[in-house]
Amino acid sequence: MKNKILLLFTTTTLLTCSNSDDGSQIVEPNKTVATYDIIFTNYWNETDHGPLPNNSHWSPLVGVNHNSEATFLEIGGIASQGIEDIAEDGVNTNFQNDVLESVSNGNSEQYISGSSLYLSNGNVIEIKDLEISQDFPFLTLVSMIAPSPDWMVFINGFHLRNTDDSNWKDSIQIDLFVYDAGTDSGICYSAPNSDITPHVSISSLKGIMPFNDSKVATLDIILKEVSVLTP
Repeated sequence: MKNKILLLFTTTTLLTCSNSDDGSQIVEPNKTVATYDIIFTNYWNETDHGPLPNNSHWSPLVGVNHNSEATFLEIGGIASQGIEDIAEDGVNTNFQNDVLESVSNGNSEQYISGSSLYLSNGNVIEIKDLEISQDFPFLTLVSMIAPSPDWMVFINGFHLRNTDDSNWKDSIQIDLFVYDAGTDSGICYSAPNSDITPHVSISSLKGIMPFNDSKVATLDIILKEVSVLTP
């Protein structure tokens, strides 16, 4: 990565100059990198989402930061093999390969791998010091709720820049609800494997048994610092 100048949450914009075709100077803002901590807090519980299965747990939180050209999953879309593998088995290999292909195509910056989330007992898990470049400000994260047929939580292409794209968003909290990947027809946590061919659309399970309208987790995305890349 290029050299960085640290900004402590200031609105100051550093500028660089370049020459246009006619020789006049064009003033452009320097690009920035934001560093975030991501905290996963579990609310999956017996009262709102039970009875919980034996060995209830989350698969590791994985993801990618990317530009607006890349989409890895979305409500109403069809799950890729990588997303199916996470939703059904908590296996991340094919998803990671999809991310690395997107990185090589210039649409993503990095594969993001969080810690194991273990049992659903109120643990708080962090992804620390995640650097997000200005060219790749969209964040996608996904984790399997396990055991389950093909259920998961995710955020899809969450934009970490403000609406006018002038600054990075500060602290954000996102409530997470469960989604069906549309690859298995099971309707309870421990249902036997029953693949759907062809796959159906990714859909929300909010308010559908065994889930009520209560969140199962939250993500806190906390801005720590902003750095300016120098040429």
